[in-house]
This record gives sequence, structure tokens and C-alpha cells, in this order.
Amino acid sequence: MGIYDRDYYREDNRWHNPLARSQATLFLVLLYCFLYIAQLASAPPRQPQRGAFGHDPLTDALELSVPRVLDGEVWRVATYALIHQPHFFYHIIFTCVFLVWIGHQVEDLYGSKEYLAFFVLTNLIGGVAYTAIGALTQSDFPLIGPSGGVTAVLVLFALHYPTRTMSFRFFIPIPVWLLVAIYALTDIAGLAQGQANPAAVAVHLAGAAFAFAYHTYTLRVLNWLPGKRSEKTVRRVPQPKLRPRRDEPKPEPAAAAAGVAGGAAVGGGGPVDEHLEAKLDEVLQKVQRHGKESLTEDEREILLRASEIYKKRRRPG
Repeated sequence: MGIYDRDYYREDNRWHNPLARSQATLFLVLLYCFLYIAQLASAPPRQPQRGAFGHDPLTDALELSVPRVLDGEVWRVATYALIHQPHFFYHIIFTCVFLVWIGHQVEDLYGSKEYLAFFVLTNLIGGVAYTAIGALTQSDFPLIGPSGGVTAVLVLFALHYPTRTMSFRFFIPIPVWLLVAIYALTDIAGLAQGQANPAAVAVHLAGAAFAFAYHTYTLRVLNWLPGKRSEKTVRRVPQPKLRPRRDEPKPEPAAAAAGVAGGAAVGGGGPVDEHLEAKLDEVLQKVQRHGKESLTEDEREILLRASEIYKKRRRPG
């Protein structure tokens, strides 16, 4: 029986819950909605305005104000990412839609714990970058919203799926890598023309830079936490294509796995597919017994490779 005859690869027209394997995404969406309601509920009846932000107690306590961070309120470099502009409803709507649409796909690749750790760290990096640039430029404009984490997740998604099509300005379909490039160039152009806040641009660029390094050097945030076994991260180098011959012994399972991760043949059935089937069965059994969080990087790569092969097989022409 081939890979594509198995139950988990058969066509299924039933609706699937996109959050079924995205517990971190669900947690973030619920947390943001709860805090947004708390912001609105804590606002005084006639709320004075400070620029674009309302002066409710919760927003005032969590927003990133550079002068107040420099005065010792260091928690603000992280808590700013928990709240949204209280009188601009589209701000939280954009965040939640992005997490459900894009974020959950990144979470599916890395697992809930690693994805959540990545999202928190990139927002922290953005907060530190905003504080540093704001201190240099003497900016006192407060920062609200997880823009650093959102930018990092979008860049990481583009690095995994560069040819995926997304809508620019809601109606122009373009590849996701081009969308990321447009937003980066817009930030840089605004900075050069003096129309953008340098500290806000630093948040976006810091998140994008960390996402690029994270993907390029196969970094893992959970490996840096106390009590976690440190793993040496090595950039994957494509392996030569396997060319099995009838008169040669059957390759070892490790060689087959290297062929899968290194981009072995995607064509019709054959020895490569058989090795992929064997490795894939082992990985799926491990997922069933211990959950997706237990998978190693090589095993996640096998799942991703099998998915790509299946999609190419189904693509017409």
C-alpha cells in the first residue's frame, strides 16, 4: 500500500477545525480578546485622549513608554504586546485574523510550545529595540500591540512558503515573499523620508531579522530555557540525490531519511517512496503515542517533506 492510499492522505470533504492542533493560537486569541474587553471596561466614562491611545488604567499600566521604562518600569518592554489600541477596533481584529490565518500554520510546523516561545521572544526583542531607538531619538510616543511578533511570524511563514499567494491591499494577489518585501521597503522608505517613527520601524526590522536568523540557523527558543537539554543547531545542507540500483543492497533507513530531508526524487513511486513510507509510519506512530511535541527536527522534516510530495502529486498537469 502506497503513502497516498493511507487514511490520513485520503480526500476528505469534511470541514476541519483550523485550531484543532493550534492550542497556542487559540490561547493568544482568547487572551487578546479578554484583555481588550478589560481595556474597554476599565476606561472612565469620558476618557481624555493622548494621541491615538485612550487613557484607561490597563493601557496606561502596560503600554511601552520609553521614559517610564528608563525610570525603572522595565516590564513594559514585554507587556505592550498584550494590549491593543482601545478605540481602534481594527487593530485587534487584524491581530486575531492574522494569528488564525497565518500563525496557526507556523505553529503546526514548530509545535505549540516552541511557537509560543518564539512569539513571546520576538515581541520582547521588538520592545527592547523600540526602547533603545526611542531613547536615542528622545521619543515619548507609546507603543501598543504585538507588531514585532506578527512581523516575525509573517517572515517565518514566507521563508517556509515563499510562493504562497496572499492579497495585497485586500484584492491584489501576490507571492508572500513579495508582500514581506513591500512592507519592509515601505518601512525603510518612510524612515528615509522622515515620515515614520524610527523606533516603530526598529520593532518591525528586529522581528524580521530574528525570524530570518531563526530559520537560517535552525534555532530553537525552548533549547535556551533552563532545564532544557541544549542541542547543537546546524544548518541543514542538501544531501546528494539517492540513485538506488537493483543490484545494490537496500539503503539503510538513516540514508533514506537523509534523502527525504535533502530533497530526494519527487516523481513516481519507487524505492525512495518506500523508504519515505517506512520513516513516515514511524513518525506517525510516535505522534500517536507521545504527541507532536516529542518529534525531533529530522522527524518534523520528514512530515513536511511527505506533505510537499503529496501536494505535488495531486497538482494537475
